[in-house]
Amino acid sequence: MKRFCLLAGGTAVALSSTVAVAQPQTSTVRDNGFSYNYVQGGFEHRDWDNSLDIDGLDGKISWALDEHLFLRGGLQFFDGDVDVPGPGGNVDADGWQLSAGMGFHTPLKTGLDLVLTGDIVHIDVDNGGDETGYEITGGVRHETTAQVELTGGAYLQDIEDSDFGVFGGALYHVSQAVDVGAEIRFGDDLTQFGLFGRYNF
Repeated sequence: MKRFCLLAGGTAVALSSTVAVAQPQTSTVRDNGFSYNYVQGGFEHRDWDNSLDIDGLDGKISWALDEHLFLRGGLQFFDGDVDVPGPGGNVDADGWQLSAGMGFHTPLKTGLDLVLTGDIVHIDVDNGGDETGYEITGGVRHETTAQVELTGGAYLQDIEDSDFGVFGGALYHVSQAVDVGAEIRFGDDLTQFGLFGRYNF
């Protein structure tokens, strides 16, 4: 718990320092042109501490409220199994996950946005009960080339168990409206990988 608090506190200080250092630059950049209006669907694999493996199909939506705020939502259906020691073997872990929240973004400089998000997450596992918790993230979104965006940052979630880690992703612009991408997470207990397609509206 002590290590967890120190990591979370360090991330908050680092993000605050980044914003403070970059503040003089934001006055010259009003909007980097990143889309925060989109729907996407994809495949995701999660592995919790080598004991729970699930594969899921998920859909997500983001809707910009103004030049800084946007709403978020997601729905995932998954199946997998829990590794149970002893003669019982693996136990099925099928179910669904629903999330809803809000995000904030602001330019740090040309081609670079600071992005902060917070979500309420509900997970329902067949024959395994349900849990409700939260997830917060802080990171950046970078226009690396005309066709490629890169993202990265840190996350903190507390749903069934607390987990702190880092994430990264890449987005390729197939056209003005269509993107394809990949994302990965490495946490204290969670390893996650996903592929998705996105439609910007």
